Amino acid sequence: MSKRVYWDSCAFLGLINGEPGKLTDCRAVWKEAQRGRVTIYTSFFTFTEVFKAKCEDGFTKPLSEEKDREMERFFRQKWIRPILLDERIAVSARRLMRTHPECKKPSDAVHLATAIALSVEEMNTYDGADLLKLSGKIDRADGKPLRICPPKPQPAEPSPEEMFPKDA
Repeated sequence: MSKRVYWDSCAFLGLINGEPGKLTDCRAVWKEAQRGRVTIYTSFFTFTEVFKAKCEDGFTKPLSEEKDREMERFFRQKWIRPILLDERIAVSARRLMRTHPECKKPSDAVHLATAIALSVEEMNTYDGADLLKLSGKIDRADGKPLRICPPKPQPAEPSPEEMFPKDA
């Protein structure tokens, strides 16, 4: 069974824009997902937030129409599971903003509420100013604390050679 993680927009942007400090781990988790070791959940709201690309001059600008179509294909990978923003998640997001001052923005609250509803193993974000502070402080739908952390690849499984050395 694959590990179930939730990615908010900044994890996808870190991968897409090749952001230093984010790219290596995001790419590693992405490759694990390609191999079937990880399933990445995200809100359909993410599709709206991921609309800017990094330019050569370091600034961001809205995606061209061609790049926008590329993004649509990008989000259709079999290891990405987009989730609808329904009434239950929207109400939960609003309540999260009221009860947790760290969750200031509606977009952060939507991502957090979606991860909670899905009872994923962890929510991946780089939002240190807000969401990372809530790790372990909010329970998932299954009653267990939600781990909130930047994307991190799983430790590599040992090869048969490492498990059963010939010299032993």
